[in-house]
Amino acid sequence: MTIRSLAIAAALVALTTTSGLAATVQLNVAGGQLLGARNVDVNGTFYDVEFVDGTCVALFNGCTSASDFDFSTRTLAAAAATSLMNTVFLDGPLGDFDSDHTLTAGIETNFFNRGWINIPYEFRPGLMRAGTIAFFNYGVLGGDDAVSTNSNTSIKVADDTSNIDYFVFARFTPSQITAVPLPAGGLLLLAGLAGLGLVQARSKTDEAR
Repeated sequence: MTIRSLAIAAALVALTTTSGLAATVQLNVAGGQLLGARNVDVNGTFYDVEFVDGTCVALFNGCTSASDFDFSTRTLAAAAATSLMNTVFLDGPLGDFDSDHTLTAGIETNFFNRGWINIPYEFRPGLMRAGTIAFFNYGVLGGDDAVSTNSNTSIKVADDTSNIDYFVFARFTPSQITAVPLPAGGLLLLAGLAGLGLVQARSKTDEAR
């Protein structure tokens, strides 16, 4: 491979590296409790998530329209729940968050070995409910973790999950992901290779004259 080719390859590596995203899921754990996570990938968009108790009205801007929620369709809410199941609720060095539901903030007891993570996506004005809820059942009795998208599932807008020991809301906000910086030594190397490539190209041009 010529020096010029090396310089071009190095430049491409630089572009790829500096435009890369730090998208590793980072768990937010305090006192052994899982409070949320950062950089959760939902269909290619990264979110920070927190598990919070309270009423739908207080947590979701009034809870009177699908636009109040983080995800406005059942499909998106189910994708968010699936991402939580696959990347957040796992047993690991920070805690057995899949095996022990009570390690998640807002989940105080095991209800038939279940912990319900609720993601609202629709409002039903006639019923005064926080629409149907795409909720993530982890540790379902007698089976594997699963995401339920039952359209009949809902919660009243005034219900306070603080009083429901096995229910908690998941609230999502867009992640602030930044580019991964290239080490200073790497930048100097790339600059040197690029310079050598230009010198070689100029020499060939002079020879051809």
